[in-house]
Amino acid sequence: MRVLFIIHELSLNGAAISLLQQARRMRADGHDVTILTPALSGAAAALEGEFRATGADVVTRVFASQHDVAVACTIFTAAPLEEMVGRMPTVWWIHEGQAGADHLIGQPKLMRMLGRVDKVIFPGRAVVERVWAAMLGDLPPNRVAVIPNIIPPPPPTQAIARPPGRARVICVGSIYQRKRQVDLVRAVAMLPGAPVQCVLVGEHLGLEPPGEEIIRAHPDRYVLTGGLQPDAVHAWYQSSDVFCLPSADECMPLTPVEAAWHGVPVVLSDLDCYQDFWRHGVNALIHPVGDVPILAWCLNLLLESPSLRARLAGAGRAVTSRFTGSCVGSLFDAALRDAIATFAALPR
Repeated sequence: MRVLFIIHELSLNGAAISLLQQARRMRADGHDVTILTPALSGAAAALEGEFRATGADVVTRVFASQHDVAVACTIFTAAPLEEMVGRMPTVWWIHEGQAGADHLIGQPKLMRMLGRVDKVIFPGRAVVERVWAAMLGDLPPNRVAVIPNIIPPPPPTQAIARPPGRARVICVGSIYQRKRQVDLVRAVAMLPGAPVQCVLVGEHLGLEPPGEEIIRAHPDRYVLTGGLQPDAVHAWYQSSDVFCLPSADECMPLTPVEAAWHGVPVVLSDLDCYQDFWRHGVNALIHPVGDVPILAWCLNLLLESPSLRARLAGAGRAVTSRFTGSCVGSLFDAALRDAIATFAALPR
């Protein structure tokens, strides 16, 4: 297939990294891949070199007739997608949860796009049923596909050294209000016993109070790395004892699975998107969104119990098998072929 992917940025975020993994897989399988973006620079172009290394073309202008199907990644690609709907087979690959649904609800024109594309893809079933169902109600069932993202085994890396005698808790994701890293900062400050090092990996877009104040008061306890290339992120995972993502809203984040590949147990907030994959006390610890004392209790429980860490890490690693390219690739290709067939069957 000749596949055109549309994305608004190539920054260090889950949607762009998911697209990168899919582009690598498709190029390895012999497909032609083109990435259409606006002109990018700085942090928005952080992954451009990685995309070019796959052999994909990265362009700012394109002729739609040169491609078999167009796949728009994220809700923020609605404008270029609208220009292609009805002219060629189109797929909307949505990576957003409640925040994305809220964005479309405020823009009826964009909402109508859900009914005009030939296929809609989400990475998790629970977010479709509990967040997007009302907006997808008029679509035939075969127009919506649930396909996990590809999250491959980690590359060989050298673990980042850490201070002697310190446990390390890591969170990976752009730092801003929706991710609620402030809850993790507060929870770490509440932990008893020897200080724990808390590492926040991701572009620092804003940490709400009292996060900045706590970090300034305890600079030896917190590390903010900024945005890192994927290989560097894996080096931090490899040296960590616990992974935590305290978000208020997600669709299907990659980072808990990445941590699980490294045998790092995960602590997550209680979100619908995790229901098909992560279970409290079975392969993760899960806390209510915004409940800092319970988050601190979960962290302390894991840090004080090597046997619990090992048990949850082993169970978490089993989750990773559901995100491999061999499992996901054929499903994704089938969805694209179905979109092509749907478009061909429409009356002209």
